[in-house]
Amino acid sequence: MKRADEELILEFQNGQEWAFEDLFRKYKAPVFNFVMRLLCNRADAEDVVAEVFMKLYTHKHSYKPQAKFSTWLFTIARNASISKLRSRNRLSSLWVSSGGSDTYEEIPVPDPGPLPPERLMGEETATAIQRAVEQLPDDQKEALILREYHGFKYDDIAAIMGCSLENVKILIYRARARLRKDLPSILMEGQDD
Repeated sequence: MKRADEELILEFQNGQEWAFEDLFRKYKAPVFNFVMRLLCNRADAEDVVAEVFMKLYTHKHSYKPQAKFSTWLFTIARNASISKLRSRNRLSSLWVSSGGSDTYEEIPVPDPGPLPPERLMGEETATAIQRAVEQLPDDQKEALILREYHGFKYDDIAAIMGCSLENVKILIYRARARLRKDLPSILMEGQDD
């Protein structure tokens, strides 16, 4: 029988280590996906996820039962992501090559077979949408990601972002409007059929 998140965090607060492990297994991927979409950098996202779960572990007693656990955890993830973005702006990057050359390069390994046209179009569409979402202002991007990718309700998004419900609605409306403007060919695909 699965336990509710709120029950698990209360068990963890009472010293049951297994409850932390259950919460970690359940939320590691969703938190990573959220942070990755905000930061657009895998290494930074992995650092932030580790920080989020470390904070959950060390600050378990700061959770209050009247709050929804997922909202509380995603608020921690949001704040850690914002801190990471701020630190990026203050620090210069240092890239090191393991091969002894002067440059660092990430080389993706392509699928050796040709892509069928349907799959190619799907990947191109997904890439175009991802790029358009990345270009949104940070607050619009964050609200849209929480709503569309993680399924949070508007009031939960307001709690995570620390703003009013009305502001969340406006942010999501503006994000969707901008995406409709920036991606008209993708949104119109399939309507001629």
